Amino acid sequence: MNYLPVSLNVTGKHVLIAGGGKAALEKLQMLRKFNCQVTLVGEELSPEITQSGCTYHLREFCREDLEGVFLVYSCSSDREINRSIKRDANALGILVNTPDDPELCDFLTPALFSEGPMMVAVSSGGTDVRKAILWRNRIKQLFTDNGIKS
Repeated sequence: MNYLPVSLNVTGKHVLIAGGGKAALEKLQMLRKFNCQVTLVGEELSPEITQSGCTYHLREFCREDLEGVFLVYSCSSDREINRSIKRDANALGILVNTPDDPELCDFLTPALFSEGPMMVAVSSGGTDVRKAILWRNRIKQLFTDNGIKS
């Protein structure tokens, strides 16, 4: 396994999502559960993103978007754009996640289940996302079926 499981404190940190489609929306929805500042930038943004109340820029990504950023989710449907974002971010010491492309990931976001202050994260190291989600859902069901509360 290539990825060290850690929990990052993102409170007050600036997270950039480059892209505006389904993957970007999924990352936005996940990040909204945490107390971080999220900005999206993309030439096309879904209505759910523009109506979410988050900061967004309807334009092409530029290197200046990385100023003050802690983490980047590179969600473009164009692999070359994702590769360029990763190169620019890594040059500044910023870690990047590119959904569905482990080769362009410095970190992975696991399938999460949380109940109160407790959280379970399931990851396949990017090799089998569906199985990680299945395991997460089984864990969630275990807690639901047994009435376990935190």
